[in-house]
Amino acid sequence: MKLNKRVLLIFFVGLLVLSSCKRTNQETETVTLTDTPDLSYPAPLQTDSQMSGYPADIKEPTLEIAYPAPIVTDTPPMEETEFMELITEFTLDQPARVEWCTDQTCISVIGYDYLKVLSYPDFNELFSYEIAENEFLLDISPDGKTFATTNNNEDLQLRNWDLDTEKFIPTSTFFMGAEFSPDGSKIIVTSIDEWGAPIFDIDTAAQMVKLTGFETAAPVYDVRFGQSNDYAIWIARGTIQVSEISTNQLFPAIYHQDFIIGFDLNAEGTLLATSAAEAVNNEFLPTVFLYDFKSGELTQKFTTAKAVYGMKFSPDNSKLALSLGNSISLYDLETQQVANQFVSETEAISQVFFSPDGTILVSAGEGLHLKFFQLNQ
Repeated sequence: MKLNKRVLLIFFVGLLVLSSCKRTNQETETVTLTDTPDLSYPAPLQTDSQMSGYPADIKEPTLEIAYPAPIVTDTPPMEETEFMELITEFTLDQPARVEWCTDQTCISVIGYDYLKVLSYPDFNELFSYEIAENEFLLDISPDGKTFATTNNNEDLQLRNWDLDTEKFIPTSTFFMGAEFSPDGSKIIVTSIDEWGAPIFDIDTAAQMVKLTGFETAAPVYDVRFGQSNDYAIWIARGTIQVSEISTNQLFPAIYHQDFIIGFDLNAEGTLLATSAAEAVNNEFLPTVFLYDFKSGELTQKFTTAKAVYGMKFSPDNSKLALSLGNSISLYDLETQQVANQFVSETEAISQVFFSPDGTILVSAGEGLHLKFFQLNQ
């Protein structure tokens, strides 16, 4: 296998190992450069330094200073209700990441060495692409038509299979990964040369801005979008921080006592959810946290029976779907109640996500078996 794939595979495996260091404790059964164009974007508002190359390690603030005061949230379980009905299911050939297409007529299946777009609800194959030996699949656009690959981790190759067009974007930096924005108009790359994240316009292939300012002692980090097109999320170990893309403003860093294993930012750009273990009476318990990320304030938190590796806000921002081992729960943001809606007898659930219209919830069992649930209001 070529070097770039090996480097990326080692990186992602390392990240998974780090994120699972305390999984045993977390699953306690208790109620988890570029020569840039001359741009006018300001320097990060919350940092004084401009980084040149990869910076030296920076000591993170201690938990006693940085960690917010505990907030006790009473989360009694909802009464069991029949508003989540299994309507269809589908099994993939091998584990993959799955995403809805924005018009809800298809799903994108992103494997390590292949890409498929399947129609919904009949799951006919609309497009299939096998990744070449010298290439790495990065992401596919929300409409399921444009996919990004690289063969050197410096240049982006964008292909639209529906229009049969190709576009080449030189990034002028060595990167670890790339991701399309929720509206498909931008793509962000995570630089290895420095703590930076150039963002490119898909139509023009021009660099719009390079986000900077995030600093961490962690050896690896990632930058990605939440559900909002206006913000990017930085994450490294137990630290998470949000940037406003238009101004390059970096909001307060939020620190956790253990590795962050799940997170999502809602479509309104108001709430950041994270999942990590927290010490309670000398025992680490899996905990879900909700933050006003602009102020860094912890607004709600609750412990869960098992670690939460998959979490996603509903499109209307009223609920937060959680995967807890082999079960799915829905957390109602208004009532602050949790309902256990589905339990699998055979597999761990690795991913949960809503359809674009919010009426269907999908679970991916161990990245392989998909179940589609109708949410009855």
